[in-house]
Amino acid sequence: MITTEIISFATVLFTAVCVASLISILYAWGLRMWADGSVDAQGNAHLMHRVISVICFTACVSIVLFALWLMIPMFH
Repeated sequence: MITTEIISFATVLFTAVCVASLISILYAWGLRMWADGSVDAQGNAHLMHRVISVICFTACVSIVLFALWLMIPMFH
């Protein structure tokens, strides 16, 4: 009985750490790509960096909203 509780706790802990790390990495990469997307000295805009950053921020928001959907029973 206690073994299954420890395994369940370890599973939840591992999943929480992985998801938190994924959100942190996506947010940091999104910030980095947004900063690289500015106009350079020759006047060229780096539009692809901005698009990648928006995709990263969208993924962060999607993960958080999905987690909220899982936690709040009213949405089921």
